[in-house]
Amino acid sequence: MNILGIDTSCDDTSVAILKYCQISRKFHIKANIISSQVKAHGEYGGIVPEIASREHLKNIKTVFEMALEKAQVAESDIDLVAVTAGPGLLGSLIVGYSFAKGFTISKKIPLITVDHIKAHTAANFLSPFDINFPAIALTISGGHSSLSVLNSPIDAKFIGGTIDDAVGELFDKIARYLKFPYPGGPYIDKMSRAGSEKYKLPRPLINEPNYNFSFSGLKTAVINFTQKNPGYDVSDLAHSMTAAICSVFTKKIRNAADEYKARTIILSGGVASNSMIREAVTSLGEKLKVFVMIPEPVLCTDNGVMIAISGGLNYLYSPDKNLKNTDVYPTTRW
Repeated sequence: MNILGIDTSCDDTSVAILKYCQISRKFHIKANIISSQVKAHGEYGGIVPEIASREHLKNIKTVFEMALEKAQVAESDIDLVAVTAGPGLLGSLIVGYSFAKGFTISKKIPLITVDHIKAHTAANFLSPFDINFPAIALTISGGHSSLSVLNSPIDAKFIGGTIDDAVGELFDKIARYLKFPYPGGPYIDKMSRAGSEKYKLPRPLINEPNYNFSFSGLKTAVINFTQKNPGYDVSDLAHSMTAAICSVFTKKIRNAADEYKARTIILSGGVASNSMIREAVTSLGEKLKVFVMIPEPVLCTDNGVMIAISGGLNYLYSPDKNLKNTDVYPTTRW
């Protein structure tokens, strides 16, 4: 089965083609094409929704054709299409959804709509049936910081999330405040590697008896610190801020792993590319003797692979393998 995955939730136009092998029960990546809009938004220091949707409209057909060429498949070889239905920028989502809907209607094949955040977790599921459950999944991105318990590849229970700023939003805003190049997250990661935990910064909600996150206070604390200490070292500041974030994440994951008797820890989302966070979660897994799964960086950021996997899993778990063209069925599965 060849699966086409399309994601236009934010500023990357992403199209992937995966082959699912029934014998090995694994997904194989045949193509993963991502068109970045960094140059289009760079001068604004952040994503401009109207520009993003126009860029998607301009790029999606070309990216789709590149994916077909890379995978060496024809349009008629596609058996299933998965597309992001949300959350995301409305104008951007409409472009990908409209393209997928038109394609599936013309080819008379099933359309699976996918939750973008849950799809990030699915980036770890190239071999979905080799995972030991239950699993604790932390998904961290520009707009989300959520913790879930998974009992199967499509059975997830949300147990906590951000009550204000997500961790990616914290990175973006601090990077903009410090006048770092756009995008600021990778630059903060690079700077943190050269620093040390020299400054004591707050760890919001770390001792609260829940699995929620809050990073607006940490953002304010960092800004206040720079104003009161003009001679600060930017590398030490980046390291200290990231260390505070790591402490919160590892404490919440540890508590959840203990409560739900987790056999696997899953990290995903764009901020999962951060090297200090990856190392902290990996180290926690070693201490708990629990297997840790983290996608390679290219599969942490928005991509069509995770959409294809998520859509494919919903289809494989469906009791009706003769799904008609639909855009409502799988969204409720998670």
